[in-house]
Amino acid sequence: QAYNCLIHFYKRSKKSMEMNSNILFGYEGLRIQVQTMIETKQTPFLSMHLDQETKRVYVMADSESIKKLRESNALIEIEQILKTSFEEGKKLNLYDQKYEAKSACTRSLHSCHDPKHRHELSWEKDPHGWHKHQNPTVIEKLPTEILQRIFGSLELSDLKSVILVSKQWNAVASKPALWKEFDLPAKCCEKDNYVKFFEGSLSSNLQNLALTDNFDFQFDDLHFESLLHLELSFLEVGNIDLSNVSDEYVAKLVNNCKECVIEQWSANDSDNSLDQKKIESIFSQMGSKTRLESFELSSYSSNNGNKFDLSFVPSNILATAFNNLESLKLQSVNLETSQWKAIFDTMSVNSKVKHLYLEFLDPATVDVKMLDSVLCNLTGLNFNGTMLKVEQLRHLVESLDKSCNLQTLRLEGDLTNIPTKLLTRVLNQIEDVNLSYSVIDADQLTEIFKLIIDGATNIKWLNLYDVREGVKDVDPKVLAMAANKLQSFHFGNSSDLSEDQTVEMFKEMSKGTNLKCLGPLGDVLAVNRLEHIGTVDPETLARAIHNLETVWLDFESSSLTSAQFTAIFKRFGMQGKLQII
Repeated sequence: QAYNCLIHFYKRSKKSMEMNSNILFGYEGLRIQVQTMIETKQTPFLSMHLDQETKRVYVMADSESIKKLRESNALIEIEQILKTSFEEGKKLNLYDQKYEAKSACTRSLHSCHDPKHRHELSWEKDPHGWHKHQNPTVIEKLPTEILQRIFGSLELSDLKSVILVSKQWNAVASKPALWKEFDLPAKCCEKDNYVKFFEGSLSSNLQNLALTDNFDFQFDDLHFESLLHLELSFLEVGNIDLSNVSDEYVAKLVNNCKECVIEQWSANDSDNSLDQKKIESIFSQMGSKTRLESFELSSYSSNNGNKFDLSFVPSNILATAFNNLESLKLQSVNLETSQWKAIFDTMSVNSKVKHLYLEFLDPATVDVKMLDSVLCNLTGLNFNGTMLKVEQLRHLVESLDKSCNLQTLRLEGDLTNIPTKLLTRVLNQIEDVNLSYSVIDADQLTEIFKLIIDGATNIKWLNLYDVREGVKDVDPKVLAMAANKLQSFHFGNSSDLSEDQTVEMFKEMSKGTNLKCLGPLGDVLAVNRLEHIGTVDPETLARAIHNLETVWLDFESSSLTSAQFTAIFKRFGMQGKLQII
C-alpha cells in the first residue's frame, strides 16, 4: 500500500513541479506536499528521504504508520540494514525530523532545529484539519442512545472490535442488551479453552450459558468461580455432572441470571445434574435474593411415568421461591397437594407471578379450584399437554368469566360441554388463544368467528391446530372473513381445511388481510403444502400472497400449478406488503 502510494505521489509531484516553477524541491518540497496529502486527504504514507549533502535519512510517515513501525522495531532493523548492506551506508544516520510550522522558532545559532532522536514523529495528523473536510455530524457526537441502536445491528464478531475503539464506544457497546446472543464459544467445552476464555475481559459480556454434557471435563468449584461474577440473561442446566460443585455455588449461579431452565433427562436421580440438596439450596436462595424473572423445571425422561420430583422440598420454601418470579413453568413435575395449596395461597396474597405454565401434569394432581384466587393476577396461563377433565375445564372457564386479565391462554381437553355463550364470552376477552388438540364443535367456533368478524373481540392470535373436525364444519365464508381479521391463524395441518374453505380464505385474503403469514408467527406454513391450494385461481392466489408480510414457498412436494407460480412471481416488484420470502 505504501509503495503504491509513493508511486502515485511521485507521478503527481512531477506533474505539479512541471506546472509550478515556484515549488520547493528536495526534502522540504517533499515534506510540504506529503503533509498536505496526509492531513487533508487522510492518505496513508511511508517513505525515507536521503539528504545527499548531510547523508541523513529522514523517515516520513503518517502517525498510524509510524506507530506500527515503532511497535515492531522496524526502524532499528532498517538502520542496521542500511549500515551493513554497503560501504557508504556506514556514513548514514537515520533521523526522524519533527516540524512544527505554527510554532517554528526564528532564532539562529541554537539547537532546537537539530534533527530529533529516531522514532519521533515527523508530524501528527491534524484532527481539526480533518474535521474541516468532513460532515460536522461525526459519529463521536452521536447520543449514546443512537450509538446503542447502531451497535445493536452489528454481529457479535463486530461488537468485539467495537469495544476496542475507544472508552466511549466500549461503555456503550458493553451494555448487556447488545450481547443477548452471546453464547459460550463451542471451543470452550474443552478445559484449556474454557480457562483461557474466562481469563480474558470478553467473558464479562457472556449472556447465555448452557451447562450440558458437551463439556469434556467435570466441573468443580474452581471452574464455577469464573461464572459467579456473570449476570447472565439465560442459563440452561441439563444433562451434566455437577457433583463436584458445592450446593452454594450452584444456587448462586442459578439465582444470578434472569432466565433459567433446569432439565431432567434420566429416570435415575443419580444420573441427573442436580441432587436434592442442590435443588433445595436453589429454592432457599430464590426465596430470599434472586435476579430470576423466569424459571422452568422440565422432565424429558424416556420413561413417561417419570416426573421431576419436588415432593421433598418444604412447602413454605417452594411457595416463597416461586412467588418471587414473573414467569413460572412446571413441566412434568411431581408436587404434593399441600405444596400446590401453599404455592397458590401465597400467590393469591403476595406474588410477582404473571405467567403460569402447568404443562404435562397429571390432571388428578391439579385442583383447578385452587387457582380461583390467583387468576385475576395472571396475564398468561398455559395447560400445554395437561388434558384437563370436563369438570375442571368448566370450572376454570366459569372462574375466568368472573375475573379475567389474561392476554394468553392455552387449554387442552373437551370443550364441547361448556355452553357456547360462556366459552365465547371468556375467549373473546383474550388476545392470544390456543386450543390445540382440544375438542370443540362447529357451533362454538362459528360464534367465536362471528364476534371476530364484527370486531367485538380481543382475539388477535388463534391456534386451532389439530381441532380438525370442528374447523372443517364451519361455513367457508365465515371462516375466511374471520381468519383475515386476525394477525395469526393456525388452522392445523395441510389437510385440515376443505376445498371450499381454502378457496374462500384466499379470495378474502386477496382483498386485504390483517394476517402477517399463514400459520402461527415463528412457524410459517408453506403455502403450496395446503391440500386444496391448486384449486385457487392463480391471480387471486398471487394477490393474496402479496398481501402477507412473510410467505414460505416450497418447491418440493408442491401442490401449486405452473400458472399459480407464474402469477406469484409476476407480482414481485409491484407494490405490496410482502417482505420475507
